[in-house]
Formats: sequence, structure tokens, C-alpha cells
Amino acid sequence: MSGNSRAKRATSVEIEEFSRLLGGLAQPQMPLAPLTTYRVGGRAAVGVNVESMDDLVRVSEALRQVPIPMLVVGRGSNMLVADDGFAGVAIVMSKFTDYLDLPDHEEGAEPIALFGGAVSLPVAARQSVARGLSGFEWAVGVPGSIGGAVRMNAGGHGSDMASSLRLVRLFHLTTGDEVVVAAEHLGLRFRGSALADHHVVLSATVELSWASDQAASEAQLAEIVRWRREHQPGGQNAGSVFVNPVPGEVSAGALIDEQGLRGLRIGTAEVSTKHANFIQADDAGSALDVVRVMAAVKKRVLDATGYDLHSEIRLVGFASGDDADLDAVLGSEADTSVATIRLEQVMEKIARHGAAGDSSIPMTVLAGSIPSDGVEDVSEDVLDELRGAFAGDESQSQSRPQVRPEPVVTSEPTIPPVTAESAVVEESVGAERIVIEDDALRSASDLDFPADVQSQSVHYAPTSTRVVITDDSFVGAEVGSTTGIVSSTATIIDDAQFGRRGWFARLRGRVAGAFSRTQNRRKAILVVLASVIGGGALVLVVLASPIVAVRKVQIEGVTYADARLVDAVVQSLKGKSVLTVDTATAEARLEGDPWIADARISTYLPNRAVIEVSERTPVAWFLGVDNRARVIDLEGRVLAIVDGRPTEYLWIDGTGPNSSPGAVASDAYRAAGQLAISIPEEMKPLVEKLGVSGPNNITMTLVTGTVIDFGEPVDMRNKLVNVVVLLRRQDPNDIAMIDVSSGTPVVKTQ
Repeated sequence: MSGNSRAKRATSVEIEEFSRLLGGLAQPQMPLAPLTTYRVGGRAAVGVNVESMDDLVRVSEALRQVPIPMLVVGRGSNMLVADDGFAGVAIVMSKFTDYLDLPDHEEGAEPIALFGGAVSLPVAARQSVARGLSGFEWAVGVPGSIGGAVRMNAGGHGSDMASSLRLVRLFHLTTGDEVVVAAEHLGLRFRGSALADHHVVLSATVELSWASDQAASEAQLAEIVRWRREHQPGGQNAGSVFVNPVPGEVSAGALIDEQGLRGLRIGTAEVSTKHANFIQADDAGSALDVVRVMAAVKKRVLDATGYDLHSEIRLVGFASGDDADLDAVLGSEADTSVATIRLEQVMEKIARHGAAGDSSIPMTVLAGSIPSDGVEDVSEDVLDELRGAFAGDESQSQSRPQVRPEPVVTSEPTIPPVTAESAVVEESVGAERIVIEDDALRSASDLDFPADVQSQSVHYAPTSTRVVITDDSFVGAEVGSTTGIVSSTATIIDDAQFGRRGWFARLRGRVAGAFSRTQNRRKAILVVLASVIGGGALVLVVLASPIVAVRKVQIEGVTYADARLVDAVVQSLKGKSVLTVDTATAEARLEGDPWIADARISTYLPNRAVIEVSERTPVAWFLGVDNRARVIDLEGRVLAIVDGRPTEYLWIDGTGPNSSPGAVASDAYRAAGQLAISIPEEMKPLVEKLGVSGPNNITMTLVTGTVIDFGEPVDMRNKLVNVVVLLRRQDPNDIAMIDVSSGTPVVKTQ
């Protein structure tokens, strides 16, 4: 409480060292007046605008090294800062906890709402009524935030936070613990609680009811707003100043009114003439004047009625002095020390063991009850499903599909030696395909017996004897004397028999052969040139022809990818030749979509192209600082950002970074995504949500309320196996918490 902030003032050396630890997050001399509804008061020695959980963790780490006074600032609707300011760090909560998670009014849906700590109470009231919920209408007239409302148990019009509050997610600034605490441990009382300056409310879970008449709820909202405008003043104030001495029976406003104190003015502050329990401050007024009016009212009521009024407003940075009446006001905040100590014990227990409860109930340690070297009561199917599901571990990285390389074919393949096993042998996925063939099964080809492509004639050895077949009609006839028969004679002619005449014949033959060969070469060259020119022209004609232009594009595998991007790629392909179209660029454009893991484009004559897409699989989602949901795959890659709640995927509770599509979230969110996709089918109906608490801690919540603490994202597969085994052995309805963060399961029963 603010009494804690008055007990100590940070020195300049401490402020300097604290600011050095925070680096760029630290803002020296941050003005606090604009952050409060009173609009008066001084500056904080150092301020921090917290925009993420990482920022909050950094502040906590700095506070553990330099423990200076701290002040958490929400909407400032219940705070008065001293004129001299606050000699410590003001932690200003930004929009990163400004989110709502409201159920749809469907059959079987429970009327349970989740409000971030920075959500405005009027917004929470209106949004819950709009969703068909009832029980939070009273909050429409309270100008604070959910976090402040939990701390002071805000209320009005017959209800308050305690009437519907069930769970609160708290961050402990001095220990760095982030825990979920049941409402009964918060020490809630009329306009107060056990929460202290080092407790930050991250979110609150409230249990409401489904409205039987939504129009009546909306009418109630309008009536509350109308009543507030008529009976309570606007301007610079912080609402009711004093707590009702006897809630429901004795009103602080009525006691003040009985003493005729409306309009009482001291300096720049006065009791409101519209409501006696409001104190107004002038523009550029003094916070000390407000406290002086409070002191005067407190003394008059005590002297006249015996009721000692206590401040409902947080008084920040004020120091005790010589004025007993002022000191009485500064010390008038209700004592919460006992309740706060109890809350600290509960938070410590939750941080250590994952659940709060009666300390008399012993923890059950199952050390040794689960075999360390096996899980014999888990089927092989389940183990196969879990094996290799977690990327990043040396022995547990998830296998990814491999693209098998096409076999390389050369113009003259090398034939391996024939072996007894002349069959096709394929290596495992990812290796090249090795083929062993048997020559006996292969047909002969021109590669084995090359032909003379120029003459298509048989080659003769140069020593062969020339054989000339002559005919009698050319060389004369020989008439047999006795037979008179004319016969053809075959004569073997030897060039040597012709002498000089044979030499001339040989020379003439050689000249004729040479001339013939020259002519043939020229003809061959001309033929080749003509063929090249003709072929090139034919190719150009074919390429330019619309006959081979892409006109049909077939798309396969697209479900989530950006339809506009796919259509743009399709249009870029159409009209291009199937022989020259740039498919590589088109594939790269498609793979720029976070949803698309791999794209392949193939073209086919005469006019067809096929786009084959392999998409990533969405597995879970988390809320970013901007209150928008990030859908991620098992690698933690952000696939899409949506404004609603994609409930078809598993929710990872906890405010994550404002990652853009294509970015990869932190190790904790990546491990949570892998955990989401690795949950066995038998366990999925039990899982309500996952969670990331602190910078690197993973949790799982079951529909039975059981909380499972996985700890850091290490050895997640074995931890999940242990949980599966445990849930098979015990009824989850009897289990409050399972802690497998150390590897050895620790169970706490209900």
C-alpha cells in the first residue's frame, strides 16, 4: 500500500543505478499528474512504460538488485500523488494487458470472462452485456481499470469485484514470479484487499451468468450512467474519498453531509457540493490542499460522531510532519499487513509447487513410481506419436519431409560390373537413387556398335585385293571351238599388268576422289548451316507462337495461403511460353507467404502449368501486446494475425510479443506449439489451454482445473510421456497440480 511508499525514499545514487540497469526503458523525472484523475502532484524519480512481459521482467530484475520504492500506475482513478512527487520508480502499465476474452452464448458454454488488467471497467461492463452476460453491469459507472478494481475491490450499485472474481494472474515485482491466485487468497474486503505495491494484476477471471433478458441488462447500464451523472460530480477528483464505516448501514458521505461540510474549501481543494464524499481539486491545484481538506473532514466527523474515517484513496509520496491531523489522514489507510503476509505465503507456494492450498495437505512425490528407463503402459503408437515431435533437442528433433534428388543421367552412362544381385537398389529417403543393371537384360544400341553416319558403308582393310567383274560385251567374247557357247568371263585384274596406263588410271582416280570429297565437304557445311538457321527460326517461331503459351493453371494444396497472392502469381504465368516462363521467381513469390513452406511450378506442353503448394500446419495461438491473436505452427512461426479468437486451435495463455507474420516467436512459444501438436488423441479432450508464464516457463491447464507445470522447454517429450502415464493411472478430477519441470513428476491432489 502507499504506506510502504512513504516509509522509504530512494537516494539519487540508487535511482541512478536503477536507471542504468534499465537502460532505455528508464524515463527520469516522469510527470505523474497527467496519469491521475486528480491532475495534481509531482513527478516520479524514474518512470517505466511497460509494454510487454519482457519489460516487466526487466523491471523486476532491476528491483532485485536495487530495491527502491515502487508504484504501479493504471488509469490513476484512485490515486493522489504528493506535490513533491514520488522518490521511486513509477511502473506505468500500457496496452499490453488491455484485452478481453468473452465466451459466445452457445449451448454448454460457461459464462466465464477473462479481463486483462488494463481493461477499463466501463468497457468490460458494456462488452460483457453485448455478449449476453450479466453480473458486471455495476462496473459501467466506475472509471478505473480491472487491475485497480481488483486491488481495491471496487464496486457500486449493490455489487463489487468480490462477487464474481474467481482467479487473478499476478506478477510479483520483487520475486519475478507470475502466478494464478484464487480470489479467496486476496484478502478482499470492502474497498480494499491484501495486494501491495509490488503486486501487478495481469488479468482477472470472473464468473458471471447468461442474461435472461439482454435488453434489461442494457437498460440497467443506461440507468447506472444516468444516476452517476446526476449524483456525482465530474472534474478533477478520484471518486469517493473515505470508506463507508459500516458498509450497507453507515455511509461516509452521509456522515460528512450531516456536519454540513459540502463546499468546505482549503486552498485549491474543496468538498464537492454535489456529493459530500468527493473532494475536488482546482486546475493546477495542490495535492497537499486535498489532504488538508481530508484531514479537516476526518477530524470533524470523528469529533461529532465517533466514526474514524479511513482513506479509500492511495496517497503516494506524502511524508509525515508536525501536523497531527495530516498524519492521521496519511496513516488512515486500513491495515492489511496480516492479509498481505498470507497472500505472500500463498504466492510463494504456487510459485514453487504450481498450486495453492492448505499447507497441511502433504505433497505426493512419485519419485521412482514411474520407471526411469521405460513407460511400459504406454502403447507403441503413443510413443511413436511423441518421438521426434520437439525440434531443437539433440535427440528429439522432428523429422521433416526430404525432397529426393532426381537421378543424374549422362550421355554415356557408366555400367557397373555385373553382380549376382542385378536388381534395383534404393537408399533411404533423402539419399540419391542408386540403380544397378544387368548387361544381359540390356538391348544392344548404337553406343555399342557405332555406324558410319556419313557413308553408311562397310569399311575394308587397305590390303584387300580389288575384284573386277567384267562382261563379254565390254572385253570381247571367247568362242569355244568345240561347243560354240558364248560365256562371260571373270578376270582378276592386277594394276601392275597395265604398266604406265595403270599409273595414269590411279592418278585420275585420286584426283577425282579428292574433288569429290571437297564437293561433299562443301555440301555438308552448307547443309549444317542451313539446318542450324532453319532450326533456330523454327524455335523462334515456336516460342512466339500462342500455341505454347500458358493458358491453363492448375493449383494444388492451397488452403490457408493468401488468395490474392496466389491469383497474382497465376496471372503472371498466363501468356508466357511454357518453355521459357520464369517459374523460379514465381515460386519465390509464393514462398514469401508465411503459410507456404514449399512451392513448385511445373509446365507442360502445349499450354498448361501446375502449382503445387505445401502449406504449414497451424497448431496454436497466443495474444500479442496489441490484443490480437497470433496463429503459429509447430516451429513457432507466426502464420497469421487475427482480431478474433481462433478457438479451433489450442490457446497459449500469456501475453506474447507483437510478432509480424513470418516471424518466429521465442523458444517458449515454439515449444508450446510443438507440445500442442504432440498431445496424444486420448489426452486432447482433457486439455483446455497451454500457457507461457514468465520469460520461459510452460504450463498446461486441463478442463478439470488441473495445472501441469512443464518448466523450461527442455526434454519436453519425456515430460509429456510422464504426464500421459500419470493421467492413465489417476483420475484427473482428483489432481490439482502436476509438476514435471524437474523431470520427476510431483502430484498434488485436490
